[in-house]
Amino acid sequence: MNKGNLLQELEIYRSFLQYSDILFSFHSVDGDFTYVSPTSYPLLGYKPEELLNSCLYDFSHPGDRKKLKDICFAQTYERIKYRFCRKEGDYIWLETTLIPYSGIDEQRGFSCISRDVTNQIATEAQLEENKEMYRLLVENFQDTVGIITKSGHWIYINDTAKKLFGVTRKEEVIGKSIFDFIYAASHEEIERQLAQNGINGAFELTVSRHDGLKKYVQVKLIPTIYKERETFQILIRDLTNQKKAEEIMHRTEKLSVVGQLAAGIAHEIRNPLTAIKGFTQLLKKEDNNDYLEVMLSELERIEDIVSDLLILAKPQPSKKEQVDIGLLLDETVDLFRSEAILHNVEIFSEIELTTPFIKGESNKLKQVFINLLKNAIEAMPDGGKITVSAIRTNNEQIVVKIMDEGIGIPEERMPNLGEPFYSTKEKGTGLGLMICNRIIKNHGGTMNIESEINKGTTISVFFPAFSPPENMKKSPG
Repeated sequence: MNKGNLLQELEIYRSFLQYSDILFSFHSVDGDFTYVSPTSYPLLGYKPEELLNSCLYDFSHPGDRKKLKDICFAQTYERIKYRFCRKEGDYIWLETTLIPYSGIDEQRGFSCISRDVTNQIATEAQLEENKEMYRLLVENFQDTVGIITKSGHWIYINDTAKKLFGVTRKEEVIGKSIFDFIYAASHEEIERQLAQNGINGAFELTVSRHDGLKKYVQVKLIPTIYKERETFQILIRDLTNQKKAEEIMHRTEKLSVVGQLAAGIAHEIRNPLTAIKGFTQLLKKEDNNDYLEVMLSELERIEDIVSDLLILAKPQPSKKEQVDIGLLLDETVDLFRSEAILHNVEIFSEIELTTPFIKGESNKLKQVFINLLKNAIEAMPDGGKITVSAIRTNNEQIVVKIMDEGIGIPEERMPNLGEPFYSTKEKGTGLGLMICNRIIKNHGGTMNIESEINKGTTISVFFPAFSPPENMKKSPG
């Protein structure tokens, strides 16, 4: 290469070093500056001559110094990010490529190619902070948030999803299909929404948990891109408690209507009903007609319905006393012995109560057990066995169970049991079970019904137990 070309090339290098925003520097193995490019002044606030013979490590942040020293002394090609103190006293982040070399007389050292990455690191830190903030928001969100593929397979779920689906680990859901957690009746709706990219907005489904619990939910699908794949962000809101509240409100409204209707019946129907029944009985004495017998039977049924309605319409004053549930059950079973024999039904009593007392009204409680036993006998038209049991549990409850071997109750009808004018019987009004439920609740108890078609029904009634002092142990009723 001739002298002119060499000078031209050197001028290019000088211009590059002069005007580049990249800092070039050479250092001894101890870190002392032996050369600094002019960029040091706009970048660091120091002129090149101010840095010569000073040590690189003295300008590095104490938190980064050891790491920087270790890399420099190792004499390996390395890239490092560290903080450098400018002349004004503030720190900037430098990304430096360290290149080891052996100089004249084999003196070792290294060169540095550095650039300012303060804004980049600040941006990365902000992004990381935002990422962590959004992660915390999503993980602690009260609704289930997840990501599913276009075919409906789970890629991600938040912690709330574990509660919704009844799992202990996210891995029990991730990788599986959303269809594995949804009732079959809702599959068609999910397929339609996936095909239409969720453009129809929110829709409702029923979630099927592994433990058998149902969850009523509202779902929204939002098309999104996740790791360069077309996916859906899925938002699931649990509506179970809301549905229960709406159901309670609906039932309350029904009760209110029943109460108002009952009050009207008491004043408008009972008097003419008594007159009609009286005249029908007179006619029957004069003419023993089969039709009149049917009329009297139906009139008596109407009277029973009116009586039930009156109980609902007008709350009765109560005076709760100590009641021996075991004795009360024995008396009730004895009342039904004859009727049970007529229907080819056997009643077995398994009452195991050492302390059989609760606080309540014996007449009202007897009404409950009479109604439940009557229902059990009617549920076995071909005869069978009824078991009446009572025990006291460790959590201070008395549990009474009436088990029959009858026709059972269809699953779809179970949620409506106890509602007014809803009955599984052909001529039933639904008021009997409704009144039982009200009496049980007034005694601080609860009722649970389990049934299987053609195998029978078990009604469990739970009462808070009462332990009276020794000198008060008596059994009224």
